[in-house]
Amino acid sequence: MALLASLGRARSSKWVAAAAVLATMTGCVLYDAFLGGEKRFAFGHREHVVEQGLACEDCHAPDDAGEPKVPTLAQCNLCHAELDASKPLERRIDMLFEGQKMRLSHASALPDEVRFAHASHAAQGLECTACHADLESNDDVLDIAPQRMRDCTSCHSERKAANECSTCHTLLREDVAPGSHGKLWLRQHGPVACSGSDRTMDDCQACHQESDCTTCHLTQAPESHTDYWRHRAHGIVAALDRASCATCHRDDSCVRCHGESRPISHTGNWGAPLDRHCVGCHFPVENEGCVVCHEGTPSHALATPKPPDHTPGMNCRMCHGAGQPLPHVDNGDNCNICHL
Repeated sequence: MALLASLGRARSSKWVAAAAVLATMTGCVLYDAFLGGEKRFAFGHREHVVEQGLACEDCHAPDDAGEPKVPTLAQCNLCHAELDASKPLERRIDMLFEGQKMRLSHASALPDEVRFAHASHAAQGLECTACHADLESNDDVLDIAPQRMRDCTSCHSERKAANECSTCHTLLREDVAPGSHGKLWLRQHGPVACSGSDRTMDDCQACHQESDCTTCHLTQAPESHTDYWRHRAHGIVAALDRASCATCHRDDSCVRCHGESRPISHTGNWGAPLDRHCVGCHFPVENEGCVVCHEGTPSHALATPKPPDHTPGMNCRMCHGAGQPLPHVDNGDNCNICHL
């Protein structure tokens, strides 16, 4: 009895410990969701721009260098001192500031190595909305999409402006690989290129042209393209995701290779006895489709023509084969492919 009681207490202790761990993890998740991380910012441009009709300069007055400044608490209070008078403390404009500095001023901050001047762009006649097009619908500062480098380079190209890296960057250079292109980049760059990510750091076209990929992979095959891949795996992948192969290969490259090297599955009795193997990959089998690989089988192109009283709507198997499957690649479902 004492032993059973001891075992019961041990099991109970384990359950208590597990419950404590679960409670701790739950508390951490709730803290992170409600208190931790960067909180949503209770400020929207839409209300100020659309509903109140404020111009950009009303809040972002330029400094001596012509750069728009982040509004200070005193500047906001020109309107909010009266607007917030009846609001609870947690909903006043003061909560968005530490002293006179807005707590989320880093949201629009550019990296130190980026060279950018608002004044020079304004001098070219560009409106603020040329780059900040989503402000009229914005209800949260954190939801403003960051300006992508491709937008800048496209605009520069259209306006015949300088488009070299050094135009906007002090550290990035065309002859020096970015920091992300480290030792594992050869393995990682394929998934990144195919991911469809719109992040600037994942935009291969910012520096590379499509021909660069082809030139490189003509001399260096992807890591997955081993001997096993060549003999067995590539056919399965091609059947499941042909578009992936088409990134580098064209249909004529498959035909050219298999004209010299038959697939390893194509043994002497491949597809027998009904010989329907072709339609697994080659469909529809029309014209010279089979002859591409079976050059030594001229009878495929010499099918007996149909008698004059045979129409396309007839069911050939009612007479030919007595309702049984015919020894044809398409099971005799459509005689008109070969028997014209």
